Amino acid sequence: MLCLENITKRFADGQRSLTVLDHLSLQVEKGEFIAITGESGAGKTTLLNILGTLLTADEGEYVWNVKDNAQPSTLSPQLRNQEIGFVYQDHRLLPQFTVWQNILLPTLATKSASTEEEERRALELLEFVGIASLKDSPVTHLSGGEQTRVAICRALINQPSLLLADEPTGQLDAANAQMIATLFQQVNAQLHTTIIMATHSAEMAKVAQKTYVLKDGKLI
Repeated sequence: MLCLENITKRFADGQRSLTVLDHLSLQVEKGEFIAITGESGAGKTTLLNILGTLLTADEGEYVWNVKDNAQPSTLSPQLRNQEIGFVYQDHRLLPQFTVWQNILLPTLATKSASTEEEERRALELLEFVGIASLKDSPVTHLSGGEQTRVAICRALINQPSLLLADEPTGQLDAANAQMIATLFQQVNAQLHTTIIMATHSAEMAKVAQKTYVLKDGKLI
């Protein structure tokens, strides 16, 4: 599905350059569920941002095979919005909007209103994650676990090929974290969505099919 070859990413740290990713390589097959673990500051978020084309590597090649072998650097924001979904630790939901409005936001990237099909899909996703009764609730009234489920629905509304999750259970208690872990397994198995997840949690990593450790800029 995608391939990283010798990816290097550096950031300025005062007068010196800090290498976060050092000739890192990764191959991802369609339908895989991959967990990436590592210490805080190891570069997990940087790697996910490169995978999501939010950051560009300083060196190396990223080959994306979903759309005619297009290079991610050439993907338009609209195409990225269709092919890649994001789930963040802090959810990044818009507090002034309801659950329903937050979920449908990605469908409005190029038009002023969601289609009937998109609205039907939103309802199906709400039922899939078990929060259909909260459809019209302000997101500020939801618990952390419920907000995470809303964020997952929003990430899946455009039926992306790839779901990137950055510490999706980092702010949850053990019970809610386990529920979200099970939900990610269901997304992968039932919706056939490829998932790459960064996590500090050993328990969360166990639900993935494959686990890598990011250390010294490389995946082990």
